[in-house]
Amino acid sequence: MRNRRMLPQWISNLALASVFVFCYLILSCKVIVISYKVSDLEKQLQQLRNWNQYYRSQILKEMSFEKVKLRAEKLNLSLEVPDKWRIVQINEPEDSRETNNYANAEEKKPN
Repeated sequence: MRNRRMLPQWISNLALASVFVFCYLILSCKVIVISYKVSDLEKQLQQLRNWNQYYRSQILKEMSFEKVKLRAEKLNLSLEVPDKWRIVQINEPEDSRETNNYANAEEKKPN
């Protein structure tokens, strides 16, 4: 049998340390890439929030009384309460097993 030659201790320690440093570099690079992606997504989220706020303001502006009144005049609609009107409340059946597809309604008298 031949005697096998052993590597010096510092070479195996250096190889093990280089493997750990390589793994650390890979992980740190992945963390940096993920942080850039998160930053981009945060910017997109803020932009979407700004657009949402803008469109809400536009909807509220269109629902203002002046706009509704103008639109009603343009379409010849009166905004008066009719003489004969009623409030009807539709109740769902208490027993969910009933499947007759009918809803019960009760009329409330206006005060």
